[in-house]
Amino acid sequence: MIRRRGRKYHYQFVKDGKLYSGVCEGCDNKRDAEKYEMRMRKTVIKAAEQKTVKAIVEAFRDELSGGHPVLLAEAFDAYLMKPTKRKPSEHQIARNRTYWNDFAAFMAARYPDITTLANVQKRHAEEYIMLLRDSGAFSKEVVYQQGDRELRYTPKNDQLSARTINARHKAIKAVFSRLADDAGLSGNPFDIPTLEGVTTHRDAFSDEELKRIGEAMTMPYTQPLFTIGLCTGLTTGDICLLKWSEISGSWITNKQRRKTGTALEIPILPPLAAFLAEQRERTGDGEYVCPELATMYTTNPSGVFYRVKEFLESIGIATSSKIDGRSRSVSTKAAHAMRHTFAYLAGVYNIPQPIVQGVLGHLTPEMTALYQRHAQREQKEKFFRQMPNVLGVATSGALPPPPAAMIEADAERAALLRKLSTLPTEELKRLLGLAKPSGDK
Repeated sequence: MIRRRGRKYHYQFVKDGKLYSGVCEGCDNKRDAEKYEMRMRKTVIKAAEQKTVKAIVEAFRDELSGGHPVLLAEAFDAYLMKPTKRKPSEHQIARNRTYWNDFAAFMAARYPDITTLANVQKRHAEEYIMLLRDSGAFSKEVVYQQGDRELRYTPKNDQLSARTINARHKAIKAVFSRLADDAGLSGNPFDIPTLEGVTTHRDAFSDEELKRIGEAMTMPYTQPLFTIGLCTGLTTGDICLLKWSEISGSWITNKQRRKTGTALEIPILPPLAAFLAEQRERTGDGEYVCPELATMYTTNPSGVFYRVKEFLESIGIATSSKIDGRSRSVSTKAAHAMRHTFAYLAGVYNIPQPIVQGVLGHLTPEMTALYQRHAQREQKEKFFRQMPNVLGVATSGALPPPPAAMIEADAERAALLRKLSTLPTEELKRLLGLAKPSGDK
């Protein structure tokens, strides 16, 4: 029944012996009021069909939260539309999209009736994570582009490392978190524990191994990777996609780390300068410093890592080792070992940690900016000129003193400074007088 009282319309009806009445919100005429009453009747009938409080919440989720259905198939694109503190790299977006698509494929195959975020339950998330831990990704086939062709292959070993499982878990959980309000979620189904103790010790190359690498590396793949990697600490992806426009004079500049977006400024060491001079003649006016690597990395990045692994093993350098508690060997010395070697050598040659961190781009943009205030170009150049010619490439510059001699000298200097800091002022004045050359006044 519809009644008008003053300027407002009121509805009234009985359902199962219970009277329901109220104001027809937003109704300007009787026709609108009748439609409003019909919606209220349907809502009451729907609510009466639910047997529990939980069922009522599920049935009226969108009405209660102001959300709307977000399809699993469209969720990742909706996720990318949300503002973030830091813009992710294209590589990171592509990787996370692959992770999400694998979960969506799992849901479509196992639970085809569940098509929206709001209907994914914790038991579904737990089942998927256990699948990752027991047998790897749901979609076993790897698809990648090589030029205009779409190629596919199935890896021989489909098990995932604990680190990769946690990365997939985190990426999928982030989609649910960022779209929680849109989808009207009351909780995140992926709020479940991640694997602990996933850190794997990565080895740096030894002096003897570096010598073997320097003697065996060839163009156009291994020589650029190891020369640039060991002289800059850049990641494999950043090496492969290094552009001539990011090199200015004796510096790699105007470059951002692909993974974090951190701005990088790295002095070019003599071995790298010699290599770049040869590459400039070879590549001409091309965009990339290493065009063959850039092509392979953009079409089949796993091919780059495979070539590094194959190269190292061909010269007798083991790239994996058995770790206690793991069912399979873990990669400990491959492409990423160049980055660890760079950091290790920087430590051996006493390069201050803030400078190394600034070059490696390990920190957040805010922290990098803070450290960079104490690591300007002059300081970077001063310290990085000490770095050794690890690959034995001939350069005009002389090599630095042996690490042992440098360490011994620094140890003596540090001991002297400690003693000086404890001396009384008068004693310091006396010592300064003794140290002054006889000709000085």
